[in-house]
Amino acid sequence: MLTIYNTLTRKKEEFIPSEKGKINMYVCGPTVYDVPHIGHARSAYVFDVIRRYLEYKGFEVTFVRNVTDIDDKIINKAVSELSGTEELKEKVKEIAVKYLEVYHKQLQIFGIMQPTCEPKATENISQMIGFIEKIIGKGYGYVSGGDVYFSVDKFEGYGKLSNRNKEEMVGQAAADRNDKKKYPLDFALWKSAKENEPSWESPWGKGRPGWHIECSVMSTKILGEGFDIHGGGLDLIFPHHENEIAQTEAVTGKSFAKYWVHNGLLTVKGEKMSKSLGNYITIMDFLDEYKDPDILKISFLNSQYRSPMDYGADKMAASRSSKERIKIFIDKADKIAVQSEIKQGDIDSTQRLVSELREKFTSAMDDDFNSPLALAVIFEAVKKGNEVLALPEIKGTDIAVVSQIKDFVLEAADVFGLSFGSDEIDANVSEEIDNLVAEREEARLKRDYARADEIRDELLDKGITLEDTPEGPQWRKK
Repeated sequence: MLTIYNTLTRKKEEFIPSEKGKINMYVCGPTVYDVPHIGHARSAYVFDVIRRYLEYKGFEVTFVRNVTDIDDKIINKAVSELSGTEELKEKVKEIAVKYLEVYHKQLQIFGIMQPTCEPKATENISQMIGFIEKIIGKGYGYVSGGDVYFSVDKFEGYGKLSNRNKEEMVGQAAADRNDKKKYPLDFALWKSAKENEPSWESPWGKGRPGWHIECSVMSTKILGEGFDIHGGGLDLIFPHHENEIAQTEAVTGKSFAKYWVHNGLLTVKGEKMSKSLGNYITIMDFLDEYKDPDILKISFLNSQYRSPMDYGADKMAASRSSKERIKIFIDKADKIAVQSEIKQGDIDSTQRLVSELREKFTSAMDDDFNSPLALAVIFEAVKKGNEVLALPEIKGTDIAVVSQIKDFVLEAADVFGLSFGSDEIDANVSEEIDNLVAEREEARLKRDYARADEIRDELLDKGITLEDTPEGPQWRKK
């Protein structure tokens, strides 16, 4: 039984999709005004793993991730880069296109799957206007000075997602005075146009949509009313997701999303990432230093997705060692499988062991996607495989065990979007490496340890690591 922690009810619940075998999932995507940082990577990765696991369990997943391509941040960025005779409207579009392309490329490098559908705010303006008209028609919205606001005091359930009461929130909002609002918590559905800014015609004059309305419109347009999972970072619970619920349920009279899933935020030395603090780490900053996105992914997996995670060099070093440990086992398993023929009878006798490992893995992930425990199952499998590889004499059944364990490790790794497959090396290069390894062995037999060390260093320069084993030296690509 799969259970998911539902932010709305503040407890784990059995996951029951609206339609058997199918899951509709909406996750708040990027506001495209700058390069993505590793906090964005964590959120994208968390929901990528959830999606992968649901598909692993046999569900057909429709995964929608929106793009906010019109927003104050994008406009401010455009203003800061405006020069000469450039039109602000065109610059805003240019900024949005540029940084969405960057976002796509960097998530691709990071191994994040593309969404099933990726709607953009600017492509759904007419639908948003229609939705706002419905809100007004039902008595939940009003026009004030060219803007349109949602009447929070008229929506009885406001605060149910963030578990806040209106009186407390009114006190917190007092400093943010806005004479256009009837009630301090009211939020904008439509903003009247400012000079030179991008705008669209509407029944209330030229303007652009508020931030919250786009997700209500695009999610229900694509997935329908009452879809399965709505996700995003913990920082979106209030006000963004709270406002989404209010405006959507005001129109539909139905529950908006069944399960609300939120990932914990990423900090650096206990502080939120900030350019002013000098701890702002972009995805490319990370890749420039560590080269391998799996190192960051493994660190993410070692933290429960709802928990905060503090980024640090010590965690990255531990993750690098973890990946190395798994990769060494897979490389050894590949080589020993080539050396001997595996019979079907040998494979059949190993099924119980691998079935137990798979059950442990799925049991962990079924418990609200408990990736630290599921990752531990992978290491348990590697340990069992290494114990077999360390036997003085390896028989056919032993080779079958190692092969089956390796297949399970790769299967589980795929759920996590990790790459542990052996690196392919050109045949000529492989022969050259084999010759150097043989020469090193000959030097060692002659006790010419200086030459043996020189060859080891030469191999290291080529990105090849040597390991001396009872079966002789084994090499692998770093």
